Amino acid sequence: MEGRNRTHVSAHDPEMPEGEAPAGVTPRRIVWGVVLVVVLFVGLFVLISKAAGFSNVVDVLQHADISWMAACFALQVVSWAGYVVVMWGVVEMDHGVRLRPWHAFRLWLLSLGGTRIVSPAGAGGMATTYWALCRAGMRRRDALRRVFAIGILVFAVFGLLAFGASVAAAAIGPDAPPGMTLPWIIGVPLIGVWGVWFGLPGRAERVSAPRGRGWFARGLAAAATGVIVTRDVLLRPRAHTVPLLGTVGYWIFDVLSLWAAMRAVGAEVPLLGVAIGYAIGYVAMLFPLPTGGYGAIDAATTFALTALDLPLAQAFAGVVVWRAFSFWLPTVPALVALARVRDLGRVMSTYRRGREAPEDPVAAA
Repeated sequence: MEGRNRTHVSAHDPEMPEGEAPAGVTPRRIVWGVVLVVVLFVGLFVLISKAAGFSNVVDVLQHADISWMAACFALQVVSWAGYVVVMWGVVEMDHGVRLRPWHAFRLWLLSLGGTRIVSPAGAGGMATTYWALCRAGMRRRDALRRVFAIGILVFAVFGLLAFGASVAAAAIGPDAPPGMTLPWIIGVPLIGVWGVWFGLPGRAERVSAPRGRGWFARGLAAAATGVIVTRDVLLRPRAHTVPLLGTVGYWIFDVLSLWAAMRAVGAEVPLLGVAIGYAIGYVAMLFPLPTGGYGAIDAATTFALTALDLPLAQAFAGVVVWRAFSFWLPTVPALVALARVRDLGRVMSTYRRGREAPEDPVAAA
Protein backbone atom coordinates (compact mmCIF):
# COMPACT_ATOMS: atom_id res chain seq x y z
CA MET A 1 0.00 0.00 0.00
CA GLU A 2 1.57 3.29 -1.05
CA GLY A 3 0.74 6.19 1.20
CA ARG A 4 2.42 9.20 -0.44
CA ASN A 5 0.43 12.38 -0.83
CA ARG A 6 0.34 12.17 -4.60
CA THR A 7 -3.31 12.99 -5.18
CA HIS A 8 -3.69 16.63 -6.19
CA VAL A 9 -6.50 18.94 -7.23
CA SER A 10 -6.95 18.89 -10.97
CA ALA A 11 -7.77 21.85 -13.15
CA HIS A 12 -11.37 20.67 -13.19
CA ASP A 13 -11.59 20.46 -9.42
CA PRO A 14 -11.34 24.00 -8.07
CA GLU A 15 -10.55 24.37 -4.42
CA MET A 16 -13.51 24.78 -2.10
CA PRO A 17 -13.74 28.09 -0.23
CA GLU A 18 -11.79 27.93 3.00
CA GLY A 19 -14.79 28.41 5.28
CA GLU A 20 -17.23 26.20 3.38
CA ALA A 21 -19.00 23.41 5.29
CA PRO A 22 -20.57 20.26 3.78
CA ALA A 23 -24.06 20.68 2.43
CA GLY A 24 -26.68 19.97 5.07
CA VAL A 25 -24.37 20.37 8.06
CA THR A 26 -26.12 23.31 9.69
CA PRO A 27 -26.92 24.08 13.33
CA ARG A 28 -30.63 23.65 12.59
CA ARG A 29 -30.10 20.21 11.03
CA ILE A 30 -27.90 19.09 13.92
CA VAL A 31 -30.42 20.21 16.54
CA TRP A 32 -33.33 18.50 14.80
CA GLY A 33 -31.24 15.37 14.34
CA VAL A 34 -30.49 15.22 18.05
CA VAL A 35 -34.16 15.77 18.89
CA LEU A 36 -35.15 12.93 16.55
CA VAL A 37 -32.64 10.54 18.13
CA VAL A 38 -33.86 11.33 21.64
CA VAL A 39 -37.51 10.93 20.63
CA LEU A 40 -36.75 7.57 18.99
CA PHE A 41 -34.90 6.39 22.10
CA VAL A 42 -37.71 7.35 24.45
CA GLY A 43 -40.36 5.86 22.17
CA LEU A 44 -38.46 2.61 21.68
CA PHE A 45 -37.72 2.22 25.37
CA VAL A 46 -41.34 2.88 26.34
CA LEU A 47 -42.85 0.56 23.73
CA ILE A 48 -40.57 -2.44 24.28
CA SER A 49 -40.50 -1.96 28.06
CA LYS A 50 -44.29 -1.96 28.05
CA ALA A 51 -44.32 -5.24 26.14
CA ALA A 52 -41.64 -6.80 28.35
CA GLY A 53 -42.77 -5.25 31.61
CA PHE A 54 -41.12 -2.00 32.61
CA SER A 55 -40.21 -3.26 36.07
CA ASN A 56 -38.64 -6.39 34.54
CA VAL A 57 -36.39 -4.37 32.24
CA VAL A 58 -35.34 -2.01 35.04
CA ASP A 59 -34.66 -4.93 37.37
CA VAL A 60 -32.40 -6.63 34.80
CA LEU A 61 -30.49 -3.39 34.21
CA GLN A 62 -30.07 -2.75 37.93
CA HIS A 63 -28.48 -6.15 38.43
CA ALA A 64 -26.17 -5.90 35.39
CA ASP A 65 -22.61 -7.16 35.96
CA ILE A 66 -20.22 -4.18 35.96
CA SER A 67 -17.22 -6.26 34.84
CA TRP A 68 -19.05 -7.48 31.75
CA MET A 69 -20.20 -3.94 31.04
CA ALA A 70 -16.57 -2.83 31.18
CA ALA A 71 -15.72 -5.63 28.72
CA CYS A 72 -18.54 -4.44 26.47
CA PHE A 73 -17.06 -0.94 26.48
CA ALA A 74 -13.48 -2.13 25.85
CA LEU A 75 -14.54 -4.33 22.92
CA GLN A 76 -16.51 -1.44 21.48
CA VAL A 77 -13.44 0.80 21.58
CA VAL A 78 -11.53 -1.79 19.53
CA SER A 79 -14.44 -1.93 17.09
CA TRP A 80 -14.33 1.85 16.63
CA ALA A 81 -10.59 1.64 16.04
CA GLY A 82 -11.28 -0.94 13.33
CA TYR A 83 -13.48 1.46 11.37
CA VAL A 84 -10.92 4.25 11.73
CA VAL A 85 -8.33 1.86 10.28
CA VAL A 86 -10.66 1.03 7.37
CA MET A 87 -11.06 4.69 6.48
CA TRP A 88 -7.36 5.40 6.94
CA GLY A 89 -6.37 2.41 4.78
CA VAL A 90 -8.78 3.11 1.91
CA VAL A 91 -7.90 6.81 1.82
CA GLU A 92 -4.19 5.97 1.69
CA MET A 93 -4.21 3.12 -0.84
CA ASP A 94 -3.32 3.61 -4.51
CA HIS A 95 -1.34 6.82 -4.08
CA GLY A 96 -3.95 8.45 -1.91
CA VAL A 97 -3.47 10.72 1.08
CA ARG A 98 -1.72 9.45 4.19
CA LEU A 99 -3.71 10.94 7.04
CA ARG A 100 -2.27 11.27 10.49
CA PRO A 101 -4.05 8.86 12.89
CA TRP A 102 -5.63 11.74 14.82
CA HIS A 103 -7.06 13.22 11.63
CA ALA A 104 -8.36 9.82 10.51
CA PHE A 105 -10.10 9.57 13.89
CA ARG A 106 -11.65 13.01 13.45
CA LEU A 107 -12.76 12.07 9.94
CA TRP A 108 -14.47 8.96 11.35
CA LEU A 109 -16.27 11.04 13.96
CA LEU A 110 -17.43 13.48 11.28
CA SER A 111 -18.69 10.61 9.12
CA LEU A 112 -20.43 9.07 12.13
CA GLY A 113 -22.14 12.35 12.94
CA GLY A 114 -23.21 12.76 9.33
CA THR A 115 -24.74 9.28 9.28
CA ARG A 116 -26.56 9.53 12.60
CA ILE A 117 -27.60 13.16 12.61
CA VAL A 118 -27.50 14.78 9.17
CA SER A 119 -29.25 12.42 6.74
CA PRO A 120 -30.47 8.79 6.45
CA ALA A 121 -28.99 5.58 5.08
CA GLY A 122 -25.41 6.70 5.54
CA ALA A 123 -25.77 9.48 2.96
CA GLY A 124 -24.72 12.11 5.47
CA GLY A 125 -21.60 10.16 6.39
CA MET A 126 -20.70 9.67 2.74
CA ALA A 127 -21.23 13.35 1.97
CA THR A 128 -19.10 14.60 4.84
CA THR A 129 -16.31 12.10 4.08
CA TYR A 130 -16.36 13.13 0.40
CA TRP A 131 -16.18 16.79 1.39
CA ALA A 132 -13.21 16.18 3.70
CA LEU A 133 -11.28 14.18 1.08
CA CYS A 134 -11.81 16.90 -1.50
CA ARG A 135 -10.48 19.39 1.01
CA ALA A 136 -7.42 17.15 1.42
CA GLY A 137 -6.68 17.52 -2.29
CA MET A 138 -8.31 14.53 -3.93
CA ARG A 139 -9.98 14.88 -7.27
CA ARG A 140 -13.72 14.71 -6.89
CA ARG A 141 -14.01 11.43 -8.78
CA ASP A 142 -11.25 9.81 -6.73
CA ALA A 143 -12.79 11.03 -3.46
CA LEU A 144 -16.19 9.65 -4.47
CA ARG A 145 -14.59 6.33 -5.44
CA ARG A 146 -13.03 5.95 -2.01
CA VAL A 147 -16.25 6.90 -0.23
CA PHE A 148 -18.14 4.16 -2.07
CA ALA A 149 -15.25 1.74 -1.55
CA ILE A 150 -15.39 2.17 2.22
CA GLY A 151 -19.12 1.39 2.35
CA ILE A 152 -19.03 -1.50 -0.13
CA LEU A 153 -16.01 -3.12 1.52
CA VAL A 154 -17.52 -2.85 5.00
CA PHE A 155 -20.82 -4.44 4.01
CA ALA A 156 -19.18 -7.06 1.77
CA VAL A 157 -17.20 -8.32 4.76
CA PHE A 158 -20.35 -8.05 6.90
CA GLY A 159 -22.18 -10.37 4.50
CA LEU A 160 -19.33 -12.89 4.48
CA LEU A 161 -19.18 -12.97 8.27
CA ALA A 162 -22.98 -13.33 8.56
CA PHE A 163 -22.84 -16.19 6.04
CA GLY A 164 -20.10 -17.94 8.01
CA ALA A 165 -21.95 -17.55 11.30
CA SER A 166 -25.17 -18.90 9.75
CA VAL A 167 -23.45 -21.93 8.24
CA ALA A 168 -21.75 -22.68 11.56
CA ALA A 169 -25.01 -22.28 13.48
CA ALA A 170 -26.84 -24.58 11.07
CA ALA A 171 -24.10 -27.18 11.38
CA ILE A 172 -23.25 -27.16 15.07
CA GLY A 173 -25.84 -24.98 16.78
CA PRO A 174 -27.25 -23.04 18.51
CA ASP A 175 -30.77 -24.04 17.60
CA ALA A 176 -31.60 -20.95 15.55
CA PRO A 177 -34.82 -20.89 13.48
CA PRO A 178 -34.18 -21.51 9.76
CA GLY A 179 -35.68 -18.12 9.02
CA MET A 180 -32.68 -16.54 10.74
CA THR A 181 -29.99 -18.52 8.97
CA LEU A 182 -31.29 -19.53 5.52
CA PRO A 183 -31.53 -15.97 4.13
CA TRP A 184 -27.79 -15.54 4.75
CA ILE A 185 -26.86 -19.03 3.55
CA ILE A 186 -28.77 -18.53 0.30
CA GLY A 187 -28.63 -14.78 -0.21
CA VAL A 188 -24.95 -14.04 0.37
CA PRO A 189 -23.67 -16.54 -2.27
CA LEU A 190 -26.18 -15.17 -4.80
CA ILE A 191 -25.01 -11.62 -4.17
CA GLY A 192 -21.42 -12.88 -4.26
CA VAL A 193 -21.94 -14.46 -7.68
CA TRP A 194 -23.35 -11.19 -8.97
CA GLY A 195 -20.45 -9.30 -7.41
CA VAL A 196 -17.89 -11.62 -9.04
CA TRP A 197 -19.66 -11.29 -12.41
CA PHE A 198 -19.86 -7.53 -12.14
CA GLY A 199 -16.29 -7.23 -10.90
CA LEU A 200 -14.72 -9.27 -13.71
CA PRO A 201 -11.79 -7.39 -15.23
CA GLY A 202 -13.11 -5.19 -17.99
CA ARG A 203 -16.81 -5.15 -17.06
CA ALA A 204 -16.58 -3.04 -13.90
CA GLU A 205 -14.01 -0.82 -15.58
CA ARG A 206 -16.43 -0.13 -18.45
CA VAL A 207 -19.21 0.78 -16.06
CA SER A 208 -16.88 2.94 -14.01
CA ALA A 209 -15.95 5.04 -17.04
CA PRO A 210 -17.94 8.30 -16.79
CA ARG A 211 -20.52 8.47 -19.59
CA GLY A 212 -22.15 11.78 -18.77
CA ARG A 213 -22.23 14.71 -16.45
CA GLY A 214 -25.48 13.88 -14.69
CA TRP A 215 -25.45 12.99 -11.00
CA PHE A 216 -26.77 9.48 -11.69
CA ALA A 217 -24.04 8.70 -14.25
CA ARG A 218 -21.34 10.00 -11.94
CA GLY A 219 -22.77 8.12 -8.97
CA LEU A 220 -23.01 4.84 -10.90
CA ALA A 221 -19.45 5.19 -12.15
CA ALA A 222 -18.19 5.91 -8.64
CA ALA A 223 -20.11 2.94 -7.21
CA ALA A 224 -18.54 0.72 -9.86
CA THR A 225 -15.07 1.91 -8.91
CA GLY A 226 -15.97 1.14 -5.30
CA VAL A 227 -16.74 -2.43 -6.37
CA ILE A 228 -13.36 -2.58 -8.10
CA VAL A 229 -11.56 -1.47 -4.94
CA THR A 230 -13.49 -4.03 -2.86
CA ARG A 231 -12.67 -6.75 -5.38
CA ASP A 232 -8.98 -5.91 -5.22
CA VAL A 233 -8.94 -5.87 -1.41
CA LEU A 234 -10.69 -9.25 -1.12
CA LEU A 235 -8.67 -10.93 -3.88
CA ARG A 236 -5.31 -9.52 -2.81
CA PRO A 237 -5.51 -9.42 0.98
CA ARG A 238 -1.73 -9.32 1.47
CA ALA A 239 -1.51 -6.13 -0.56
CA HIS A 240 -4.38 -4.53 1.35
CA THR A 241 -3.92 -5.84 4.86
CA VAL A 242 -4.77 -2.61 6.66
CA PRO A 243 -8.32 -1.97 5.33
CA LEU A 244 -9.19 -5.68 5.35
CA LEU A 245 -8.11 -6.30 8.94
CA GLY A 246 -9.78 -3.06 9.99
CA THR A 247 -13.09 -4.14 8.44
CA VAL A 248 -13.00 -7.62 9.97
CA GLY A 249 -12.04 -6.18 13.34
CA TYR A 250 -14.82 -3.61 13.23
CA TRP A 251 -17.55 -6.24 12.82
CA ILE A 252 -16.10 -8.98 15.02
CA PHE A 253 -15.44 -6.75 18.00
CA ASP A 254 -18.86 -5.14 17.69
CA VAL A 255 -20.44 -8.61 17.83
CA LEU A 256 -18.26 -9.49 20.82
CA SER A 257 -19.35 -6.26 22.47
CA LEU A 258 -23.01 -7.26 22.06
CA TRP A 259 -22.20 -10.72 23.45
CA ALA A 260 -20.52 -9.11 26.48
CA ALA A 261 -23.60 -6.93 26.99
CA MET A 262 -25.77 -10.05 26.98
CA ARG A 263 -23.51 -11.64 29.58
CA ALA A 264 -23.73 -8.45 31.63
CA VAL A 265 -27.50 -8.89 31.97
CA GLY A 266 -27.17 -12.60 32.72
CA ALA A 267 -28.08 -13.98 29.29
CA GLU A 268 -26.28 -17.25 28.52
CA VAL A 269 -26.77 -17.02 24.76
CA PRO A 270 -24.06 -18.64 22.56
CA LEU A 271 -21.75 -16.35 20.62
CA LEU A 272 -22.97 -17.69 17.27
CA GLY A 273 -26.54 -16.93 18.26
CA VAL A 274 -25.56 -13.37 19.17
CA ALA A 275 -23.78 -13.02 15.82
CA ILE A 276 -26.90 -14.06 13.90
CA GLY A 277 -29.14 -11.77 15.93
CA TYR A 278 -26.66 -8.96 15.37
CA ALA A 279 -26.62 -9.57 11.61
CA ILE A 280 -30.41 -9.48 11.40
CA GLY A 281 -30.49 -6.22 13.36
CA TYR A 282 -27.93 -4.55 11.14
CA VAL A 283 -29.90 -5.23 7.97
CA ALA A 284 -31.75 -2.05 9.00
CA MET A 285 -28.60 -0.12 8.01
CA LEU A 286 -29.34 -0.96 4.38
CA PHE A 287 -32.64 0.93 4.39
CA PRO A 288 -33.03 4.72 4.07
CA LEU A 289 -33.78 5.25 7.75
CA PRO A 290 -32.85 8.35 9.75
CA THR A 291 -30.32 8.38 12.60
CA GLY A 292 -28.22 5.61 11.09
CA GLY A 293 -30.99 3.07 11.66
CA TYR A 294 -31.25 3.81 15.38
CA GLY A 295 -34.43 2.30 16.76
CA ALA A 296 -34.83 -0.13 13.88
CA ILE A 297 -31.50 -1.84 14.63
CA ASP A 298 -32.28 -1.99 18.34
CA ALA A 299 -35.77 -3.42 17.89
CA ALA A 300 -34.71 -5.93 15.21
CA THR A 301 -31.75 -7.14 17.28
CA THR A 302 -33.91 -7.47 20.40
CA PHE A 303 -36.60 -9.56 18.76
CA ALA A 304 -34.04 -11.65 16.86
CA LEU A 305 -32.45 -12.56 20.20
CA THR A 306 -35.82 -13.55 21.66
CA ALA A 307 -36.01 -16.16 18.89
CA LEU A 308 -33.10 -17.83 20.69
CA ASP A 309 -35.34 -18.34 23.76
CA LEU A 310 -34.21 -15.23 25.62
CA PRO A 311 -36.88 -13.41 27.65
CA LEU A 312 -37.84 -10.11 26.03
CA ALA A 313 -36.84 -8.06 29.08
CA GLN A 314 -33.39 -9.64 29.18
CA ALA A 315 -32.80 -9.34 25.42
CA PHE A 316 -33.85 -5.70 25.40
CA ALA A 317 -31.78 -4.84 28.48
CA GLY A 318 -28.70 -6.36 26.82
CA VAL A 319 -29.30 -4.34 23.67
CA VAL A 320 -29.72 -1.17 25.76
CA VAL A 321 -26.33 -1.78 27.41
CA TRP A 322 -24.67 -2.50 24.07
CA ARG A 323 -26.15 0.56 22.36
CA ALA A 324 -25.19 2.77 25.29
CA PHE A 325 -21.59 2.14 24.24
CA SER A 326 -21.93 1.53 20.49
CA PHE A 327 -24.34 4.36 19.71
CA TRP A 328 -24.64 6.95 22.47
CA LEU A 329 -21.04 7.18 23.64
CA PRO A 330 -19.41 7.98 20.26
CA THR A 331 -22.35 10.13 19.15
CA VAL A 332 -21.43 12.83 21.68
CA PRO A 333 -17.94 13.51 20.21
CA ALA A 334 -19.44 13.05 16.73
CA LEU A 335 -21.71 16.02 17.46
CA VAL A 336 -18.64 18.02 18.43
CA ALA A 337 -17.00 17.01 15.13
CA LEU A 338 -20.07 18.24 13.22
CA ALA A 339 -20.06 21.52 15.11
CA ARG A 340 -16.34 22.02 14.31
CA VAL A 341 -16.50 20.80 10.72
CA ARG A 342 -14.99 23.98 9.28
CA ASP A 343 -11.97 23.59 11.51
CA LEU A 344 -11.46 20.03 10.27
CA GLY A 345 -11.73 21.35 6.73
CA ARG A 346 -8.87 23.75 7.38
CA VAL A 347 -6.80 20.92 8.83
CA MET A 348 -7.52 18.66 5.83
CA SER A 349 -6.56 21.46 3.42
CA THR A 350 -2.99 21.33 4.73
CA TYR A 351 -2.61 17.99 2.91
CA ARG A 352 -3.75 19.61 -0.31
CA ARG A 353 -1.20 22.36 0.00
CA GLY A 354 1.60 19.85 0.42
CA ARG A 355 2.39 20.95 3.95
CA GLU A 356 2.70 18.72 6.97
CA ALA A 357 -0.58 18.69 8.85
CA PRO A 358 -0.45 19.72 12.52
CA GLU A 359 0.87 16.85 14.57
CA ASP A 360 -0.34 18.11 17.92
CA PRO A 361 -4.01 17.28 18.49
CA VAL A 362 -4.41 20.58 20.30
CA ALA A 363 -3.01 22.45 17.32
CA ALA A 364 -5.26 20.46 14.98
CA ALA A 365 -8.27 21.37 17.10
